[in-house]
Amino acid sequence: MGGIQYICLLAFIIGASLLTTIDANSSRDVNAELNRIPASKWLQYVETALDSVNRQKRLEDNLLGSDITVKNGSLSHAQLLDTLPSLASKKDNKLALKILKSSLLVFNSECLPNNIDGDKCRSYLEQKPLPEGSSLRTECENSLKGNREGHYAFRRLLGSSHYRNGFYQMFPNSGRRETVPAAWSISKELYEPDHIQISKQQTFESNSNLALPQWAQFVEHDLSKPVSQSMSNGAPIECCSRDQINLQPRHHHPACAPILYQPGGKYDVPSCLNYVRSALAVADCNFGGAEQLNQATGSLDLSQLYGFTAAAERKLRVLEGGLLRSTPRGEFDNALLPIATDTEGPSFCARATIGDGTCFAAGDSRVNSSPFSILIYTIFMRNHNKVAAELKQRNPRWSDEKLFQAAKAVNVDIYRRVVIEEWLPEVLGQKMSSEIRRKQPNRALEVSNEFAVAAIRFYFSMLPNELLNLTKDNVVYGTEKNNQYVFISKELPTKNLFELKEEIYKPKLQYTSQKLNNILESLLNQETMKMDAAYSGGVVWHKDTKPTHADILAFDIQRGRDHGLLPYYRYLESCVLSRPVESWKDFEHFIPSDVLDKLKTIYASWADVDLIVGGISENPVHGSIGPTFSCIISEQFVHVLKQNQQKAVQKHTELVEQYRHFNGTKLLCLNSGLSAVPQNIFQLPSARNQMVSCEDV
Repeated sequence: MGGIQYICLLAFIIGASLLTTIDANSSRDVNAELNRIPASKWLQYVETALDSVNRQKRLEDNLLGSDITVKNGSLSHAQLLDTLPSLASKKDNKLALKILKSSLLVFNSECLPNNIDGDKCRSYLEQKPLPEGSSLRTECENSLKGNREGHYAFRRLLGSSHYRNGFYQMFPNSGRRETVPAAWSISKELYEPDHIQISKQQTFESNSNLALPQWAQFVEHDLSKPVSQSMSNGAPIECCSRDQINLQPRHHHPACAPILYQPGGKYDVPSCLNYVRSALAVADCNFGGAEQLNQATGSLDLSQLYGFTAAAERKLRVLEGGLLRSTPRGEFDNALLPIATDTEGPSFCARATIGDGTCFAAGDSRVNSSPFSILIYTIFMRNHNKVAAELKQRNPRWSDEKLFQAAKAVNVDIYRRVVIEEWLPEVLGQKMSSEIRRKQPNRALEVSNEFAVAAIRFYFSMLPNELLNLTKDNVVYGTEKNNQYVFISKELPTKNLFELKEEIYKPKLQYTSQKLNNILESLLNQETMKMDAAYSGGVVWHKDTKPTHADILAFDIQRGRDHGLLPYYRYLESCVLSRPVESWKDFEHFIPSDVLDKLKTIYASWADVDLIVGGISENPVHGSIGPTFSCIISEQFVHVLKQNQQKAVQKHTELVEQYRHFNGTKLLCLNSGLSAVPQNIFQLPSARNQMVSCEDV
């Protein structure tokens, strides 16, 4: 099915879902029952909820008194950096929690006793304004009048959430019979040792190099940042003990949903990974269910480099010559990212003390998530400063502000064009990526939950644990096989530049300009892993010992449930099948038989398969990913393209046109020390994808 069909069908299903969420007769019954509630009682529910929030502060004081919080350098610290909230996000979440608690009081006091199920109750409350005269209503209205700078709610593609009570209760729920397997057990069951994955890789005919998943991560950082909840005083929440064991119930914060592994064998060790539920957003001043907050701006604007707010951006500027902060190493194409200061350090690296190693600063706490991430942030920092210097030379009277904004506009435009014109066709296929440019979004422009916490995360499946040393000093091009070159190592065995699991939020490499050149050249020459349900050992935790790093697949499964994503089959129905899924057999055309057999042993029912698991299990089509994730990503980029048109840099249009000749090849050549770069930076060098001399760009 083509891209236009995907998007049209999705739009049709969304519209149909919204129109038929509540049966007409039952809707009238719910309205009749809940409309009887007097105004005084609505006000009472709000006041009781506010009192509950105050009581929670006392619990938090006890937790802090018992030293139960995230410690610098801990495993939980690394996880926190992936979801680090800003002060504005913390404020939004506090307000949203008050509204949610008020809504849950109504549900438990009015809906449950009258046999009104959670979904119908939530649908009614979403249309019910907070009571006039309440402090909560005033606080909400004042908040929505302010300058948001991001901080919008993720939207839901199919219009509804998937919670036990219709509002916020996750699947599974301890204390009840679990209907779905625990997140960590799924990751452990799907895991395959890296040597098995590499042997499968030999049958995977792909021309994609590691630049493709690297850019996917960078795009994710730009468009999406779900953040974790915090204590009332802003302190981070810890849900596991220091030795990675689940805490006693009296030490559990209400926002805790730890990722647990219960022993299944005699020598298994019970383990706990910190998971704090995502911060909530204030969409309007009505009652209703949980909607998660996106701290990112939701547009392709390099906010991950420049910062999500004007205040954050200013901290990253030199405030002279239009430049961004950097660590100079001679010319602009040798500079490194700025080193985080002692006060900034804990916000960027999971170290006990800042002096333990290199720790870079940028506009997003995720900059040090891997060497791949550090590399691409560095490329765009260098490009900004190179453009700013060129503009200053041509326009010596321009102020710092004018130089900075002009250089930023050029940098963002180059980035957008590489993403849309070069990266997206490799992900979706040329046909679908072309078709989405002709579509108009049918709803608001915010990022979808499904894109943010599932579809765009496909890249983790493609990352190997080791980056091989495939620089020109170490390998030569051999014969061509399957339209790509086979590299012959000059020194056997080929040494690795790094192991991913050793570098996650704890950079150990001695970063130099040459080291970044080696990383860039090697990732351009190394093939991606096939997208499938088995992640490398660098990003999951599979051994029967206490964990030393987070399990990213388990985290993504848990977060999907936290955000109330519908099961995988609902999106397969909407995007591809245009008919109901009725059994495991309906998955056979999309998921390889060996993977499907494994899913059948993990899940009791096909209706329970999580979106992230189903999506990464599908056979890739056209581009690099399966049909369901292609559908979700293409739908999102219809919105992204529309937003780009609305936010066109009109003040700098003429200037931007002067840099239209930039493409991915020129971007990498001018901001690194490489002597040659593939014509298509997202594909391996081959006879069809010749190397371009950087002297010629």
